[in-house]
Formats: sequence, C-alpha cells, structure tokens
Amino acid sequence: MKKNRLKIFLLINVAIVIMEAIGLTMATLNRRETTFQYYTQLSNLFLMITSIINIVFGTKVLAGKRKNIPRIVNLLSYSAICTTTVTLFVVLFVLSWMAGDLIWILTSGSMIFTHTLCPILAIVMFTCFAPERLKKSDALLALMPTIAYAIVAMSMNIARLWYGPYPFLLVYNQPIWASIAWSIGILAGAYGIARALLVPNLKK
Repeated sequence: MKKNRLKIFLLINVAIVIMEAIGLTMATLNRRETTFQYYTQLSNLFLMITSIINIVFGTKVLAGKRKNIPRIVNLLSYSAICTTTVTLFVVLFVLSWMAGDLIWILTSGSMIFTHTLCPILAIVMFTCFAPERLKKSDALLALMPTIAYAIVAMSMNIARLWYGPYPFLLVYNQPIWASIAWSIGILAGAYGIARALLVPNLKK
C-alpha cells in the first residue's frame, strides 16, 4: 500500500474516532440507560473500535514494523462500515419518513455524527482507501452483526424487556407478518449494502 494512501486512510480513521467519541457521548448523556439498545449507537461504537484498531496496525505498517494490516482487522472494519451504512440507509428511507423530518434526523444533536458524518466518512474510507482486497463471500460475514442485533432486539421485545427502540420492532403493536416483513426487508437490504460496498474494493 502506498504511503500517501495509507496516511489518508489513517487520517480518516482518526477523524472517525474523534467524531464518534463526541457523538456517542452526546447520545449517552441524552438516552442514558437505553443508549445501547439502539442499532445506531452499537454500529457507531463498532466503527469507532475498528477505527482505533486500524490506527494501531496502520501506524505500524507506516513505520515499517509490519508488511500490512491483518485480514481479520480488514474484515472487522468492513463489517463495522456495513453496519453504519445500514444505519444511514434506514435513517434515509425508513426513520425519516416515520419522523416526518429528514433534515432534523440527519443533523440534530448526536445524530449529525452517528446518522450522517461518520457513516458517510466510513464509506469514503472503505471504497477509496481500504488497504486490502476482500472477497465476495465476505459480505455474508459482514451481515452477522445485523443478524445478531435483530435476534436480540426482537427477543427482548417479545419478552417485553425492551420497548422498541425502533417502531418496526414493536412486535405487539403490529401483525406478525409485518414483523417478519420488516426483518426480511432490513436483512436483505443489509446484505445488498454489504455487496455494493465490495464492488470498488474488488476492482482494485
């Protein structure tokens, strides 16, 4: 990987970590104990952690202490970026319609970081500056965090331990077929996003 490209990759990761720290702190202060019931906060925390790992290994590569960033790190970073991209798309095409205010849900408070800036910056980082090529089959691995959240969130709502936190998770407020349709639709969309993000990476 060329040094200039790696430097940009590292700078973007640093920017993501800083913005995530601000956004997640704001979200935690606002929602407190329910903060991490939200896919948004969990996906952004995942992105922040993988960006820190990218910085650690990328710095070693830049210093000549390693030949490249480990594949497992690249996979984790890709998975995190897939989850924050799902967050962005759900905000744009689902939650904005439910809230009735696209600008507010993209720019208000912590949401400017967790709904907008960090997901978009992560997409740019991966599609333009990802250090290693991935495989088409990696899209299935990137889907696992979303599947895990769906299982936990639905189970907690069925057990009445959570209320939402998203309208489409309110299993007792909608028909069973609606819950199934939402689950299939979001998971299919998440897989489509994972495959789409791989296209520029595979062409390198």
